[in-house]
Amino acid sequence: MQTKRYFASRRDFLAAGGFLAAGAALAPQAAMALSPRLAALPSTPRPGGPSQAEWDRLGRELAKSPRGGRLLRLGDADYQVIALPNNLRYAHTLPQGVARCASVAEVAYAVRWARDNNIRPIIRGGGHSYAGYSVTDGLLIETSLINEASYDKATGVARFGAGARNRDLYRLLRANDRAVTHGRCPSVGAAGFLLGGGIGFNMRGHGMACDQLVDTQLVLANGTVRRASPRARDKDDADLFWACQGAGGGNFGVSTEFALQTFDVKNKVVTVFDLSWSRTPEIRPRVSVEALGAMLMEALNGASGKLGSRVSFGAITPLQYKAGYDVPISVLGQYDGPRDELLKILKPVLDVAQPTGGAGMEELPYWAAQDFLHEDGFATFYQERSGFVNNPKFGLEDLALGFRHLRQWPGVNGYCDLRFFQTGGAINATKARDTAFVHRDSHWLMVVGLYWSEGDSHNKILLDANRVWQDEFYAAMWPRAGGGAYQNFADPSLSHDPKSADYFATAYYGENLDRLKAIKVKADPDRVFNFNQAIPRP
Repeated sequence: MQTKRYFASRRDFLAAGGFLAAGAALAPQAAMALSPRLAALPSTPRPGGPSQAEWDRLGRELAKSPRGGRLLRLGDADYQVIALPNNLRYAHTLPQGVARCASVAEVAYAVRWARDNNIRPIIRGGGHSYAGYSVTDGLLIETSLINEASYDKATGVARFGAGARNRDLYRLLRANDRAVTHGRCPSVGAAGFLLGGGIGFNMRGHGMACDQLVDTQLVLANGTVRRASPRARDKDDADLFWACQGAGGGNFGVSTEFALQTFDVKNKVVTVFDLSWSRTPEIRPRVSVEALGAMLMEALNGASGKLGSRVSFGAITPLQYKAGYDVPISVLGQYDGPRDELLKILKPVLDVAQPTGGAGMEELPYWAAQDFLHEDGFATFYQERSGFVNNPKFGLEDLALGFRHLRQWPGVNGYCDLRFFQTGGAINATKARDTAFVHRDSHWLMVVGLYWSEGDSHNKILLDANRVWQDEFYAAMWPRAGGGAYQNFADPSLSHDPKSADYFATAYYGENLDRLKAIKVKADPDRVFNFNQAIPRP
C-alpha cells in the first residue's frame, strides 16, 4: 500500500471543494480553509475603559523590552492580525488593547496594570480556543513573543515559553531525536494544548501531554511569579502544578513557561496510515457502512497502546444519500511497529472492504512520519461538541444511530462529521485524581463537529438548521458515550442542568472539580481571570 506524496493534492481537493471524493480523508479544519482576509474585523473595539494616559503608561513599559514587547491599539500595524482568532465566529470581539509581552516581568506588569484599571485580562498563546475564550473587549495579554525552547540532554527535559507554537516545540524535539505526546497542527499554542490535557497519537503509549509535565511557571492574579512542581515546598505551588495538568488555560494565572519529560525516538520507525472508504453509485462495499465502521473501531480498540488513531464518519445531505452516496469513512494514525503488524490488526476490515482513497500506509522514521500526518490549522468557523466514550458496549447499534443523523445533515459549505480519537492505554493507567485531567476510563473521545464558511455565517436560516442538527445529534450520542467532555474542546453550548450551575464544569472535571474550585479561590480570590466557563465558585 505504498503511495505518492500527498500534501499538494490534498490542498488541491480543498480548493476544489471535492467533498464526497476526498472529504472523509480530510481533517475538519483543513476542509474549510479560509484566509484571514476573508473575515473582516469590526471597525472599532468596545468604547470606554482606561484613560489614554493609562494606555500610554502600559505602552511605555512594554516598549522597554529588548525582545520586542509592545502595546497594540486599533490602527496599529499588526493589530488586526494579532486580534484575529482561529475560530472566526468570534472575530467580531476586539480588544481595547493587546499587550504583546516578551518576558515574565512584562506579563506581571500587564496583570497588575489590568487590576489597577479595573479591566479584565484575557490570555492568548495560539488563539485556537474552540469557544473563543482567547478574545476579549478588554485587555488581551498575548504571549507569542515568549517562545524560547531548549533541551537538556542530561535530563531529557524540553523547556519552552508559553508563547511557543507546536511548530517551535516540534523543531526542538526533531533536532534532538525526542518526542512527547503532541498534536498535528503546528500553529496551535503549545501552552493551551498542554494545559487542557493534550491529545495525540502517542497518548495511548505515553499518556496525555499533561502527564509529561515536570514543572511550570505562572503569573498569578496579584502579579506574583510562582514556580509550580509536584515537589514544591509550598503546598499551594504543588496544587497549582496539579491543576496545570489538565484544568485548562486561563483559570489560575498566565502560564509563562513549561518543562516536559521527553522520550527517545532516535532510529525509531513507525507505520503511519491514512485510509478511507466511500460508498457511491459506482462503489458499493459488501457490507453496510455502519457495519464497516463498527468493524473498524472494534479492530482498533483491540490493539495495544502502540496504536494511535482517529476515525471520522462524514455527514451527507439527504439529497446525496438519495443519489446513492453514503457516509464516507476515514482513519488516520500511527503504529509503533512494522507495517505487517498493523495489517494484521486491520485484517478483519480489509478482508471485507479495501480502502478506496486516502494517502495509504508507510513505514517512516518518526519525525518524517509526523510530516505525513501534519495538518495546517487554517482559520475558519466551527463548533465542536465532545464526549468521552467509557461505555464498554458502545458499538454497531450506537454507530447506526449516529449514521442516521449524519444522513440528515442540512449542509453547509464545510465538512461536518462524527469523529472518534482513540484513547485508553497509558491514559487510563493514571488514576483520575492524580492529575486535574480526570478522564481516565475511556476508549474513545467522540466529537460531533460542524464547520462552515463566511458565506454560511450570513445565512441565518441555514446556519440555525445546522446548529439544531448538531445539538440534536449530540443529545442523541452523549448518553451512549457515557463519559464527560474534553475541556480542550471547549463547548459554549454545553447545556446547564437546571439542578446544577456547574454542569459544564462537572463534564470537564468530574470528581476533581471541588479541589479545582479550592485552588482557584487561593490563586485568584477576586476572579481576575474569568470567562464563561472558568472554574466556578465553591
